Amino acid sequence: MNEEKRQCYHGEIGCANCERRRIRCDRRQPHCAKCDKKRISCPGYDRQLRWVEGVAARGHLRGRTIPTRPSSEDKTAFREDDSKDICSESSMLGKRKEFMTSVAILNTPIAQLSQPCDYPDSLTRVFTDYYRRNLAGLMVWMDSDENHYLVPLATNQPAIGFAIMAFAAQHGAMALPDESVEHARDRCLHLIQTRAQDMTARLIEGDDLGNHGDLADAEWMLASILIMCNYENVRRRLEIADDHRRAARTIVNLFKGQNSINNRDLFAFLRNQLAIDDVLAATTSCDLPLIRNAVTPAPGSDHLLFSRYLTFLHRVTLVSTDAVESHRSISRFNSGLTMTLIRSEFEQARGATLMAAGRLGLAGSSMSRDFICLVEVYHSAGLLYSIRCLDYAIEHASERIVAVASLFDQLAAFENQAAFIQNLAWPTFIAGTECHGDPDRQETIAGLLTAIHEGTRFSYYLDAVNFLKEFWAGENDDWRPLARMREAIGQRVLVV
Repeated sequence: MNEEKRQCYHGEIGCANCERRRIRCDRRQPHCAKCDKKRISCPGYDRQLRWVEGVAARGHLRGRTIPTRPSSEDKTAFREDDSKDICSESSMLGKRKEFMTSVAILNTPIAQLSQPCDYPDSLTRVFTDYYRRNLAGLMVWMDSDENHYLVPLATNQPAIGFAIMAFAAQHGAMALPDESVEHARDRCLHLIQTRAQDMTARLIEGDDLGNHGDLADAEWMLASILIMCNYENVRRRLEIADDHRRAARTIVNLFKGQNSINNRDLFAFLRNQLAIDDVLAATTSCDLPLIRNAVTPAPGSDHLLFSRYLTFLHRVTLVSTDAVESHRSISRFNSGLTMTLIRSEFEQARGATLMAAGRLGLAGSSMSRDFICLVEVYHSAGLLYSIRCLDYAIEHASERIVAVASLFDQLAAFENQAAFIQNLAWPTFIAGTECHGDPDRQETIAGLLTAIHEGTRFSYYLDAVNFLKEFWAGENDDWRPLARMREAIGQRVLVV
């Protein structure tokens, strides 16, 4: 063993490239063999100093060309700059910790299999065709040519392929050859977990996850997780689905600050899909971290369907959550959410959604009329949810009665209800919470939720029916105490 190798093995560090790659450096002069083999420039073995045109890049000398003693009037400014640096580093450390936690969430007892999908093309097409025909349209507000469907990505991203396979097989009661549906799910999660661990290792080393490959990986990971959320929902494993959503939320929060992400339509589409699930799931949950950390539509996304609606609806949920922990009237007063403001915000949200729908070219068709009906349904449901959760039900009893009547009229007004059946669960549930003591309306709601279950085959909608029946049989006309009690024993309500 030559002298250079002995020095390296006794604790001297190698070149920066080998240290970053976590491989042993032979410290050969003038360049190490590993760098020569990779045909990259070897930076040498001394401490590396980064110069930015002779100007300090950070710290209290940032922006100065030569070291100078700060004057007394500059000291405060320097301390503020240092404080900003610390806050920025603290924020990044928080993101790294959150991402590492998401890896742990995905680290369930899964099969350690990562071989590519080797099923015959004809069989793979069976699953992808079933997903395209029966499931993809259930994940969006309106099925249109502008939807960024994920099936083409499955060709090059095995994780999406396995996710589609598991979801399609479970939903369509199809049998997978030589393995269970769970095995396809495990393969998907293993691929996501492996990539997440690699990203975590890079974050620990201080790398940024901002190149094209990282963003593309974030998209297929996010797409796969969202499909897995629906798979777990169908199997009524809501806690596991919540864990998956938490991991998806972490990915969105980690990458949403990247400047280059603004030009990626697929990421924006996936973030909006997650926001729909997060915001609506939060309305029926008492899990404070889930509510407060929910992903909402991106700022400036009013051109997307229901974007402004979801943003304001979540604001109502946050205020109502704070009211549970403090005095209700004080929390409501501090938020400024008067009934006048609530009406105004929902009316503006309704207008924004109708304008966003205008570009879909549905004017004059029955689909257009039914979509307007859907917007009105959500408008009335949002008002009723706000009245109940912000404790305006007694103070504004007459307005509540009018909104209830309007919501039931609109739910019955669809020409082709099946085209929007996937979007009716939440407003139908809200209508059900406001017909305590009215058997006729209760029968209507139970029948509609059953029809939604039959149209989507999502079994957890039947759990919502059971919840409402228990609520209707009780004496309290406020559904929230029962929801809190059921969630405490692991029977939460989900109507997304």
